[in-house]
Amino acid sequence: MRRKRGKLIVIDGIDQSGKKTQTKLLARKLRASGHQCSIWSFPDYTTPVGHQLRSYLSGKKELDFHTVHLLYAANKWERASLIQSQLKQGRMVIINRYTPSNLAYGVAHGLRLDWLRRLEDELPKPDVVLILNIPPRISFNRKRRHRDVHEENLRYLTKARVAYLQLARRFRWKIVAGSNDQRAVHIEIWKQVSNLA
Repeated sequence: MRRKRGKLIVIDGIDQSGKKTQTKLLARKLRASGHQCSIWSFPDYTTPVGHQLRSYLSGKKELDFHTVHLLYAANKWERASLIQSQLKQGRMVIINRYTPSNLAYGVAHGLRLDWLRRLEDELPKPDVVLILNIPPRISFNRKRRHRDVHEENLRYLTKARVAYLQLARRFRWKIVAGSNDQRAVHIEIWKQVSNLA
């Protein structure tokens, strides 16, 4: 019997929107429901490209915005074959930040959407994209210190949030109110994902 392909679930949104927490909660729920589950997070700082991104985000390296977003895309390509393999094994794959992030943050940087899309167009496709929507002021309240070069720029985060919402309408991503309490957000995410499980 041919093994059923797994599902790729993306949880995305601006910095400090609760992606990491909700990814863990969803994985726990899926495993409790009997599914094998894998978690990925991007940027993945353990890879060669990830090291360059860490240097940029920590402010140690200045890069042209096109270069930055090429690196974000390349970082995902470093892991694409492993993600594809896990999907073929029938796993539920949850990714904390994926292609929507590069699109939204790239558009906020003033880059062309069609160019950004081509960088990641052939990566494994999500079955569902969930955008945790929070105002940037909540992002700052959740983390006041040690913010990276994107996190510390309120104007840029505001642009990124607007881009996420515009792109969500265009690509039919699901928008979840990330400013609600953790349990309420988890329940809403499960409503959107349970039909895939």
